[in-house]
Amino acid sequence: MKLIIQIPCFNEAETLSTTLSDLPRVMAGFDSVEWLIIDDGSQDNTAEIARLCGVSYGKSRAC
Repeated sequence: MKLIIQIPCFNEAETLSTTLSDLPRVMAGFDSVEWLIIDDGSQDNTAEIARLCGVSYGKSRAC
């Protein structure tokens, strides 16, 4: 079973790497752990930081 940790972000380039370093990559009871960034239109380098940290990245769209 896979655990996906969803992290909503808006202009979090300065804090994202610290946040990610505190999250588990392995968790008992799960075959794998994946991090998924949901970006709500950041104007900073949030997407670049996420990719550099090896995180799956998605951009939300306004309704």
